[in-house]
Amino acid sequence: MLQDAYVEVFRRFVALESLSICSIRFYLQAAQLRARFGLSTPDLLHLVCPQHHRYDARWINDNRLAEASHGLAEKIL
Repeated sequence: MLQDAYVEVFRRFVALESLSICSIRFYLQAAQLRARFGLSTPDLLHLVCPQHHRYDARWINDNRLAEASHGLAEKIL
């Protein structure tokens, strides 16, 4: 089953961590990027949240998000 395959992949990445997006700063920056790039707010929160938590890379598979990330995103799929 496809779901089982995804669960197995995520189990292998024990370093995965959930990050909080409870600050209005996240949403304001995502809104600014949405106005500039026309991408969805959830996608842009995916970029903004790690930045505010001082992570230096995002792992994505979307050329539009890579462009909006200003070089901070890396395509892996």
